[in-house]
Amino acid sequence: MSFIIVEDIQVPAKKFDELENAREDASEKEVIVRNNDGQYWVVDEEDYAKIEAYGYELVEK
Repeated sequence: MSFIIVEDIQVPAKKFDELENAREDASEKEVIVRNNDGQYWVVDEEDYAKIEAYGYELVEK
């Protein structure tokens, strides 16, 4: 497991280079987001609000 770290926030996440791989891994309570570098991350849907303002775009629920 990896973490998305922004300022003083650490959000548990799983990193993927391909959207299809992220889709295969994501569960019902997780969302897929993309950062400014084009990497995909699977995070808990409740944690998305914590990172949204830092350039993480919601790809799909």
